[in-house]
Amino acid sequence: MKDLAHTSVSPVGVNHSPWRGRLVLIALVLFFALPFLAAKTILSQHWYQSGVTNNGELLEPRLTFEQLNLDNPLQGQQWQLGFVLPVSCEQSCQHRLYLLGQTHTALGQYQSRVTPVVYVLPNQVLPELPSSFAVVEINRQFLQSVPSQGYLIADTLGQLVMFFPPVVESQQVSQSKGLLFDLRKLLKLSRVG
Repeated sequence: MKDLAHTSVSPVGVNHSPWRGRLVLIALVLFFALPFLAAKTILSQHWYQSGVTNNGELLEPRLTFEQLNLDNPLQGQQWQLGFVLPVSCEQSCQHRLYLLGQTHTALGQYQSRVTPVVYVLPNQVLPELPSSFAVVEINRQFLQSVPSQGYLIADTLGQLVMFFPPVVESQQVSQSKGLLFDLRKLLKLSRVG
C-alpha cells in the first residue's frame, strides 16, 4: 500500500502541471494573436493590393455640381459621360471626342440613360460636335478636381462619380474600353436614373 500511494504523487507530475498550463495559455495567445499581427503587418507595409475592379478613379470625397457652384442641366434626368474640353482641341482631343461618341453608342441597352457631355469654360471655342452631345459650362473650380482632356462619369443626382485622366494616344482605345466597362457596371448597379 505504501508503494501505491507513493507512485500516485510523483514529483515529476507536480512539476509538469504548471508548465503544461502555461504552455497551453501561451499557445492559445499565439494562436489568436499571430493572425492579427500578420494582418496588421501586411496592411501597414502595403503588401496587400485590394481587388479593385474599376479602371477609373473614384472622386473622393463626394463632390457635386452644386458644391462647385455649377448649374447641371441634366440633373435628375440622365447620367453624364463627359469629356473636359481643353482650350484648344487638336487631333488628340478630336480623337477622344470620337471615342466618347463610340463609347456612348457601345452602351447598348443603357444608352438611353446616358448623355454624352462636353464640359467647357465660358466663351470657349467649340469644335464641331455631334448633335447627341450636350455642352455644359464649367468653372476653374471644376478644373481643379477634373483636369482637362479627362473623361468624367456623373450620376443623375449631380454627383461626380469617376474620373479617367488623359492618356497618350496609343492607350486611348483601351481606356475607352475601361470607361465602357465601368459605366456599364455603374448603370447596372444603380438605383437612380
